[in-house]
Amino acid sequence: MEEPANDEANSCRDDGEMRRNVVFLCVFAAAMAFVEAAVVMYLRALIGVGPLFPMKDLPPAIVTVEIAREAATLVMLLCAASLAVRGGARRLGAFLLLFSVWDAFYYLWLHAAAGWPSGVTDWDILFLIPLPWVGPVWSVLLLCAGMLAFSVLFLRAPENAPFTPGWSGWASGVAGCGAIIATYILEWKKIGYGKGVPSGFSLPPFLLGVLLLIASGWITYRNARSIRR
Repeated sequence: MEEPANDEANSCRDDGEMRRNVVFLCVFAAAMAFVEAAVVMYLRALIGVGPLFPMKDLPPAIVTVEIAREAATLVMLLCAASLAVRGGARRLGAFLLLFSVWDAFYYLWLHAAAGWPSGVTDWDILFLIPLPWVGPVWSVLLLCAGMLAFSVLFLRAPENAPFTPGWSGWASGVAGCGAIIATYILEWKKIGYGKGVPSGFSLPPFLLGVLLLIASGWITYRNARSIRR
């Protein structure tokens, strides 16, 4: 007769630990976003304050360091997610939570400190790996909202649930990421490899990528939920 009570106590303890972990993950991501925003402000001071487009040329050494910094940021997010929770599915949820909060707060801090972006329709240089990504802020926030939603699902998966997307999950996930990344890089190409000013966003391939990622996330979540506690 004591087993149900023990199970309930363990469940409450697990829920409390998860809530604490989520709070610390969000604080960590918001702090990282502030550091990222500060670095961007320093870079903009280095190249001169003004419109982002046409894109200004940076010294090759600075570009190399910036690419390495972006890679290091992803490593930090992956390590934090791995240390925060146990289980492959929950670690995926932690990474999605970290990434979405980090990216959203990055724009929040920049807006608070520099008044930019002035709105979600502003365009930004999003990433440099493997080539520059160019896109509107709203598209990034849409991806953040999706990652945040799926993070809630994966963090609620059983602790022993592995990261098991299967062949269909991998295929749709890789295709979705490819479509979105290709869209951003093609926007850079459309403006003459950074020499022009972006205008119309290529919405169909971007939305296709979003739908494929949603399918991949749902398949992976379904597989994770099939694991019993």
